[in-house]
Amino acid sequence: MQQKLIQYNDYFIQNMGQGDINCDAVFSYFEQGSYVCLSAPHATQTFANKHVKKSDLFTGAIIRYLAQENDFSYIVRNKFVPRKVLINDFILERGLENHFFLDFHGMKDGNGFDLAVGTGYLPAQNYLSQLKCVDLLCCKYGIKYVINHENYTGCAGLVGRLQKTTGQANVLQLEWSKVYRDFFMHPENVINVTIPFMKELARYIDLEKKL
Repeated sequence: MQQKLIQYNDYFIQNMGQGDINCDAVFSYFEQGSYVCLSAPHATQTFANKHVKKSDLFTGAIIRYLAQENDFSYIVRNKFVPRKVLINDFILERGLENHFFLDFHGMKDGNGFDLAVGTGYLPAQNYLSQLKCVDLLCCKYGIKYVINHENYTGCAGLVGRLQKTTGQANVLQLEWSKVYRDFFMHPENVINVTIPFMKELARYIDLEKKL
C-alpha cells in the first residue's frame, strides 16, 4: 500500500508541487457509481487570496488510492494555474452537486487535535448521522477531533460555497494533521488509521443513502 501511495504521490508533487502542468484540466472527476464523492482540492499548489498556496501534501495520493481501491467517485486537482479555479464551480458546471462530498484537506500539526471536521454555514445538527459515525470512528481509532473549530469551519471552502448555492447538507470538510497524512514518515498512521477511517465513513454514508 505504501508503495502505491508513493507512486500516486509522484503525480501531484512533480514540477515542484505544481502537478501535471501539461494536463488539459485543472480538476478531474472519476465516476465510480457511489453517492459519496471524495475530493482533494489542494492536491497541488493553488492560487488563492492573491498568492500561491502550498499543496496539502499527500491528500491527492490518499484520495486516489481510497477511491480506486474501494469504488468511490472522486475529484482531484491535477495542476497549479496562476488564477483562482474553484472545485465548487467544477462540481456545479458538471451537475455533480447531488453527491455527498468528503472534502479531504491537510492542516498543521500541533493544534492539540488530529482531525478537524467542518460543517460550513449549516449547523452540526444538520449532519447528526454523519457526525455520529465520525465520533464512533474517532473512538475506534484513537483520534482526537473537533467540530467547527474557529480555523476549520469549512465556510471558506467547498463546504460553504456549495451550501450557499444548493442549501444542501451534503458536504463535510475533513482536515487531517500531517502525522495522519505523511506515508513517508508515518506510514503506520496512514495505513492503519486514516485510510480505514475514511473508507468506513464513506461506506456508512453510501449505505445510509440506499436504506
